[in-house]
Amino acid sequence: MKKINIILVTLVVLIGSFAMQSCKKDNSPTPVVYKAAVPLKPAPEVGAVLQKSGTDYTLTWEGAASTWDVYAGPSDPPALVQEGVAGNSYTFSTEATGTIYWKVVTKDVRGIVSTSPVWSFFINTPPSAPTLSDPADNAVDFAVDGTLAWDASDPEGDDLTFDVYLSTTNPPVAVATGLTAFSYAPAMEPSTKYFWKVVAKDSHGKSTSSAIQSFTTGLAPIMTYTGNYLADEPAENYSYDVTFVNASATSVSTDNYWNSGWTAVFEIDFTNLTYTMPYTEFSSGYAAIESGIVDPTTGKMTGTYTIWHNGVNAEQGVHTYTKK
Repeated sequence: MKKINIILVTLVVLIGSFAMQSCKKDNSPTPVVYKAAVPLKPAPEVGAVLQKSGTDYTLTWEGAASTWDVYAGPSDPPALVQEGVAGNSYTFSTEATGTIYWKVVTKDVRGIVSTSPVWSFFINTPPSAPTLSDPADNAVDFAVDGTLAWDASDPEGDDLTFDVYLSTTNPPVAVATGLTAFSYAPAMEPSTKYFWKVVAKDSHGKSTSSAIQSFTTGLAPIMTYTGNYLADEPAENYSYDVTFVNASATSVSTDNYWNSGWTAVFEIDFTNLTYTMPYTEFSSGYAAIESGIVDPTTGKMTGTYTIWHNGVNAEQGVHTYTKK
């Protein structure tokens, strides 16, 4: 019996000791979780457009760290350009234009790394000055219906628009804006001196002007076929004088067709270099039709004709008109 009591006492002591250990307060320290300093508020702001001015650009950011490694350049991801930058700014030097990518990275004494996102901004350069290619400066006899042409480019490959300035006074005045083509066909007068220039604009609002050039237009195309001519009918061994005057932008007329005082109109096809006198009725029962080719350099016209009298074929032959 005494032995049993000793065992019971021992069990009570052990159980009490275990209970006291279980109820004892845990005073061990709570682990500290360290967070890295997150870089914020980059400047230039993301997407900012800077106009190129020199080669130095100041990068700034916010973040609680003693030193930073700076990465920057025209490629993504950017390359390391400087380690251990003290403070929150760095002057980045580059000749590049276009998009610049950059970020900052820090590592504190506990080995915790903090990396910013890759930020970016754009360095813009104005377009190159347009080169006026056609007509050449001081050109003469430029086609009155001619097309002005120029060349231009942008260092960053921006889309360009063009404003054209053209007038008989210097400086010229704007006649067309926002063009995307590298050419423009204006309305011009024959035998007139014009001054012109082109202004190129990029998508960031920067512009560059060409030099002012001048040219003088020649005669209107139809004027090539006006004036005094010698009309010749080789088969008839017969010639006479005839005068053609400007009837419209595409036609000339004479009041001495077939040396008979008849009025006739020749339509000029400047594309195919042909002329046509449609079927035309004259006095005393006469009518005629004629067509042929034209020489845009000399104004000479050569064609075939048919004359009817009272509905009967009276004559067919070749006409040549040579400008005197």
